[in-house]
Amino acid sequence: MGVVSRDPDETLDRLRTWLTDVAGLPDVTVDHLEIPASTGFSNETILFDATWNDEHGTPAVHHLVARIAPQAHTVFLEANFESQFRVMQALAEHTDVPMPEMLWFEPDPAWFGSSFWIMVRVDGIAPADAPHYSVEGWLRDASADEQSRVWWNGIAALAAVHNLDWRALGLEFLDDAARGEPALEQQLTYYSESLEWAELGEPHPGARAALEWLWANRPESDPAQVTITWGDSRLANQMFRDGEVVAVLDWEMVALGDPRIDLGWWLFCDEVLTRSAGQERLPGFPSQDETVARWEELTGRSGADLHWFLVFAGLRFTVVMLRLGTLLHDMGVVPEPFGYDNDICRALDELLTTA
Repeated sequence: MGVVSRDPDETLDRLRTWLTDVAGLPDVTVDHLEIPASTGFSNETILFDATWNDEHGTPAVHHLVARIAPQAHTVFLEANFESQFRVMQALAEHTDVPMPEMLWFEPDPAWFGSSFWIMVRVDGIAPADAPHYSVEGWLRDASADEQSRVWWNGIAALAAVHNLDWRALGLEFLDDAARGEPALEQQLTYYSESLEWAELGEPHPGARAALEWLWANRPESDPAQVTITWGDSRLANQMFRDGEVVAVLDWEMVALGDPRIDLGWWLFCDEVLTRSAGQERLPGFPSQDETVARWEELTGRSGADLHWFLVFAGLRFTVVMLRLGTLLHDMGVVPEPFGYDNDICRALDELLTTA
């Protein structure tokens, strides 16, 4: 279900022209275009191959991905599209975090209606997202030992993000100082504003209750120890090859903050999306306590006050679902109450009852 419709021939021609006229590549051909059916919400994705001559004059095929900034249908209060590219580029060029090679950023919207970037396509597979990996796919079909290996390697890649020095990487632009201190206040403020934006004047009772509790019960968090938070830190946003992580993807929600924000999101999403699919967690997956202990070992940080971060994950996901509910209702896909009545916000309610 895409929200953007593009003519394949015109898209191929625009890509070829941009690669020739802007990127300066000689004798470019573009083919094997694919636009995934679910593209267009947080960004639009185009898969394609491009061929140009290497330094020896030999034609070389490059498997590429173009991502185009969202236009009419936006999930987040602020797209921060260029920031995503700059973060991914910095990590790809200067760290050991597995990332795709980021090639070009084009700010001019004249080509595709908004800015876009082009990156190298990674040879790997991601755990299924729709349907969820607990329902079907290669990870469900894997042995328990293989499932465990994927989980632990995913956690290691997550911890690697949290061990980075964001200042040394030149990512000071992530410090949203106008919204407060960076450990917790910046993201709490951002999602407070996002909730009001997504509600469209109709308050969400569960989200409002959660937000009030989160502000009142903020745990200790040293602003001097903030890290990059990946944001959408889920197993389904990592690509694997032979059980190893080869790419950490989807940085739409990247920010600075307490790294437990990512840890809470990882655990909340696995648990709740598995349950909402009517499944049990995969048999090879370690427990929550085992996962926190391993993350603590890899980062040298404490995973204390995890329940607060699970509630925050539930609030953030509820805000996303509220906005998606509006977009999908406008498209005639779901009934109007969907954003206010779904598995995510019910899970948030459950977490608040045990807070």
